[in-house]
Amino acid sequence: MKKRTIEIFFAAIICIFLAALLIPGVVSFFGPKEVVKWTADFNAISVDGRTHLPEDWKFRKKPGTPSAVFSIEKDDKEGISYLRMEADKASGSLVTRIDNIDLEDTPFLKWRWRVKTLPGGADGRDKKRDDQAIGIYVGSGSLLNNKSVSYRWDTDTPRGAEGNCLYGGGTVKVKWFTLRNAKDAEGGKWITEERNVAEDFRNAWGFYPEKVYLSVSCNSQYTGTKAVADLAWIELVAASSGDKAPQEGEE
Repeated sequence: MKKRTIEIFFAAIICIFLAALLIPGVVSFFGPKEVVKWTADFNAISVDGRTHLPEDWKFRKKPGTPSAVFSIEKDDKEGISYLRMEADKASGSLVTRIDNIDLEDTPFLKWRWRVKTLPGGADGRDKKRDDQAIGIYVGSGSLLNNKSVSYRWDTDTPRGAEGNCLYGGGTVKVKWFTLRNAKDAEGGKWITEERNVAEDFRNAWGFYPEKVYLSVSCNSQYTGTKAVADLAWIELVAASSGDKAPQEGEE
């Protein structure tokens, strides 16, 4: 009797396993796993007792404006290193090129961020108050013709707001999305985000870029205040067969 019970038990386990493989969505455990194609986790590199930024990230400043400060810090509680950015009436960005990535096959941008200090009174809808504690940009193009999409942690801008703006005399075009604002900053907790950046870019500019860069910015020059934010990691994730970005002409 005991042997028969064991046989029935294992037969049931096998049936459940086969059902999970044959019927999509029955058991998510058996579903396709994420494939990370590119990642930056900002692990600290210590040289002569000093912590340096990763070599493949370059600092860019705004002419005539004090520079924001970027550094690698440690969160001992979570046991991780992260990118910290601070702006005191200042502005600045870290930029990296992402090679050998096709956004049609790798459309999902994921990251983990938090804000410590928001630029007081900032609002991305107003050019005179267009500061963000942290903005993440994915773009493509040249110095004279650059297009990007931006995901922002704003101060007063409503969550879900979006818009377009121009910089550099119109040579830099940005489609921005406000994902978080002051209501989300309470407690300084880490928040993980995910966006289909390929579709956001195509919807904004009408095409998928062949080559892309990624930048992280911190700004407080317009409001004349201070901003502090952190980025734990950021990555590009491949699409499953059902999630792949549609070809031109497809819905």
